Amino acid sequence: LLSAYSLHLLVYFLLMAKMINKTKAILFIILLSQLLLGEITGLEIMNQVRNNPIPASSITHFELTIIKKKKGRLKKKVREFVRYQKNYKFGKYNRKTLVRFSKPAIVKGTGLLNWSYRNGEQDQWFFLPKLKTAKKINSKDRSKTFMGTNFTYEDLESNAISNHTYKTLGIETLYGYPCHVIEAISSSSSIYKWKKYWIDMATFQIKKIEYYESGTSPIKVLTAQKHKLLEGYYIPESMVMTSSNGDQTTMAIRKAIMDAGIQDDIFTQKFLIRIK
Repeated sequence: LLSAYSLHLLVYFLLMAKMINKTKAILFIILLSQLLLGEITGLEIMNQVRNNPIPASSITHFELTIIKKKKGRLKKKVREFVRYQKNYKFGKYNRKTLVRFSKPAIVKGTGLLNWSYRNGEQDQWFFLPKLKTAKKINSKDRSKTFMGTNFTYEDLESNAISNHTYKTLGIETLYGYPCHVIEAISSSSSIYKWKKYWIDMATFQIKKIEYYESGTSPIKVLTAQKHKLLEGYYIPESMVMTSSNGDQTTMAIRKAIMDAGIQDDIFTQKFLIRIK
């Protein structure tokens, strides 16, 4: 029998030969995979997402646009920051990330350091230049918004797959891409009771996440309509978080360096409070 990977390769070559279009190719994968391999589970899909190729380290430059409604008017703020990230294949750490704001002057030097452990636990420290010290984010702070955006501190963590239970809800086409729809129910101390994912069936990239505290209406929605290949890795061109009140935050990638060779000493409190 063909493996799922072999099926993807087969369809890839068919696409390159222009024998079938993308949508038909993915539907072909679905039907043939389910016939030969059985229906894929929610956990298996999320593991495929987690197992997507990622660089050992990266340096990414973002433009952050915050749009809020106040007294019937839209107010817009633009920020720029750099994210340093290192992924670990072995040991107690899963990922380390440091965010440093560069523009405008009012936020320059502000930073966030995150250590993600393989067991699902997180450590975060926030730095404001005027405080001259790093503040550790405790569990009560995880629900607070980060830098006036629609992202909370929890949203910026790297959550372990084991912190949720997963259920497949079917297949839907989103932005022209056939997607697995997955329900993820939190089994940890998350501020969300559950989330709903749309995952591109061809690339296993996340296209959309809905966040729920209770009821049937999401409190906010994250979308990543387009992904591009950069140095062999898929990255979203932008990520948009929209709250139920209409406020919106967009993170757009302006520049990215893959496999940047970042050293561990960048991901320390000492480096976090360093003011240039």
